[in-house]
Amino acid sequence: MSSAPSASALESVENRRVLVTGGDGLIGRAVVRHLAEAGAIVTALDRGAEDAADRATAAGAAAYVRASVIDERAVRSAIAGQDAVVHLAGIPGLGFTGAGEIYAANALGTFLVLNAAAEAGLAKAVFASSINAFGLPLNARPVLPSRYPWTEDEPADIADPYSLSKQANEEAALAITRWSGLPITGLRFPLVRDITVDGGRVFAGHVRAALRDDPRRQACEGWTYLDVSDAAVATLAALTHDTPSSPGILVAAPRTYLRQGTDEALDAVVPAVPRAAITGRDVPVRLDRAQTMLGFRAIVALEDIDPDLLADVSGVDAFESVGNTGPRS
Repeated sequence: MSSAPSASALESVENRRVLVTGGDGLIGRAVVRHLAEAGAIVTALDRGAEDAADRATAAGAAAYVRASVIDERAVRSAIAGQDAVVHLAGIPGLGFTGAGEIYAANALGTFLVLNAAAEAGLAKAVFASSINAFGLPLNARPVLPSRYPWTEDEPADIADPYSLSKQANEEAALAITRWSGLPITGLRFPLVRDITVDGGRVFAGHVRAALRDDPRRQACEGWTYLDVSDAAVATLAALTHDTPSSPGILVAAPRTYLRQGTDEALDAVVPAVPRAAITGRDVPVRLDRAQTMLGFRAIVALEDIDPDLLADVSGVDAFESVGNTGPRS
């Protein structure tokens, strides 16, 4: 995927007005808090419950707007007078609602926010893309990456509405930067949780269930995760750094949530996929762009909370599917 030249990002968010859509969501509340602590004047936008405004205020927001990102008039009104926008609103995966609503909320909503930001002359836009933007993890077919570690340039194989919406978001970012010059950064978030809840046990239970229910998906995602506090740090870094508008930048903890070394796990689960040697428990996903373009490296790790909570791939059946070769008919 080609990239448009980047323009200048904000040098700092201090005393800058920043709109955060999805401001009452998991990542949104952490981003509102982190930006407010950095001196930003934050407006949170969400279509959430009646008490969402109270939560936004508690997180440090100076204002709250209750609206949907597919309401173009409301989006334009909220963006007016802002210096930057962080777009996090959307449907966070499959199974929450129907395909049409997923695509509308994610693809149309992102286009309306980024387009309004461009027309209003904002200094920077950041949006939530996904590790699913290349389509393999949620694919109904037993596809696997072409090799490990894979990068943001891994060929796409889209077969579900959520991944399609995330791919569309990255294409929209590229096009809008081309026609307007708006500096845009997409962040390809993996599994994001507050991994510290209940001493890490809630998160550990989640990944164990995920390994049991869909081990191929977890292998496609490289057993990656990101604590929500690190997601907020990555978002601030994206606001203040110049990057190409596409593809989205992978951000994740540098090590997997597995107790096995990564080479051992890959041997056990996806032995047919070509790979380079991977050190220790490092994720089999390249995080170079996050480090070089954003200066970002996640610091919250499950093993630092309780190493006994790391998961185990022992007993997971191996997948012998050929690697990904790009779109299939």
